[in-house]
Amino acid sequence: MGNEKKYVGNGKQVGDYGMVNISIAASKVQPYWSEYKGEKYLRLSVGTLREANQYGQTHTVWIDEFVPEQKQDAPKRTAKAGDGLPF
Repeated sequence: MGNEKKYVGNGKQVGDYGMVNISIAASKVQPYWSEYKGEKYLRLSVGTLREANQYGQTHTVWIDEFVPEQKQDAPKRTAKAGDGLPF
């Protein structure tokens, strides 16, 4: 339905350090690079799997495609003589 996650890699928790090593397939992320102010970015999300998979991986990585709604600027009001504004 268009909202399916695009999984691009997996990760594994390392010891008790709160660290996760992840591996990402370059061929899967190539189309998702974006540019902002002359820098290239790749937006990813990392989530914990309910249980480790057959390779002992505890995390999964997918493309972060969230796009915040753009707020519409309210029309600017100009003061006119006699409209009750103090300026």
